[in-house]
Amino acid sequence: MKAVVLAGGYAKRLWPLTLNTPKPLLPIGDGVIIDFIVAKLRALDLDEIIISTNQRFEQHFNEWLSKRNYPSVRVVPEPSAKEEEKLGPTKALELVIGEAGADDYIITAGDNLFSLDLQGMVEFYNRVSSPVIALYEIARKEDAKKYACVIVDDSLQVRRFEEKPEDPPCCLVSTGIYILPWRCISRIGDYLKSGNPPDPIGHFIRWLSEREKVYGLTFTGYWYDIGSIESYNEARETFKDLKYESYR
Repeated sequence: MKAVVLAGGYAKRLWPLTLNTPKPLLPIGDGVIIDFIVAKLRALDLDEIIISTNQRFEQHFNEWLSKRNYPSVRVVPEPSAKEEEKLGPTKALELVIGEAGADDYIITAGDNLFSLDLQGMVEFYNRVSSPVIALYEIARKEDAKKYACVIVDDSLQVRRFEEKPEDPPCCLVSTGIYILPWRCISRIGDYLKSGNPPDPIGHFIRWLSEREKVYGLTFTGYWYDIGSIESYNEARETFKDLKYESYR
């Protein structure tokens, strides 16, 4: 299994913090956001971890990586240098897997901080032998408008996946953490060739769930989707005493 961290955005909502710094490299704890994501991934038995970013911030990630002693972690840029040129995460993912090759993939957004036990998620994935997405119950239904609402049945199979609904049917949302077998992730090309949108990746997950079994695994604890100054500050407070080298 390989991992992909999607870090190709330009994070305009966090300007001026992200004018010259990619969001995953913003300080948190004793490191930066992506240090804590990589720490979670490194606890798994992965062949490699790929950071998918853009040409503008490629050097930033390479400089960060040169200061870390992370084996089997590398940076792969997409050909964009500004917001208007970006390919979207699904297209970027297609480029990554085209280069990285056939395998199962665990995927997470580069601005995700979470208490989810990834090893437990992998074990569940191995049991069901199907795509698995990580879900989190947020407190307010109004906030669910910003995410993808997900309804699962008693077997945890996804029965409804609705991206940024005007009238959210629930408070259970997708967190942007997925495990996809090769037979599924390799269908991204078919998805895009049919004219489907490359952003957000949730549209691909919905499309996939309409064609085969996709399972949702709910976790508790915390989940920070860092999309605003407020959520970033909340995460900084939570992580202020944490050290990424011992974080799991």
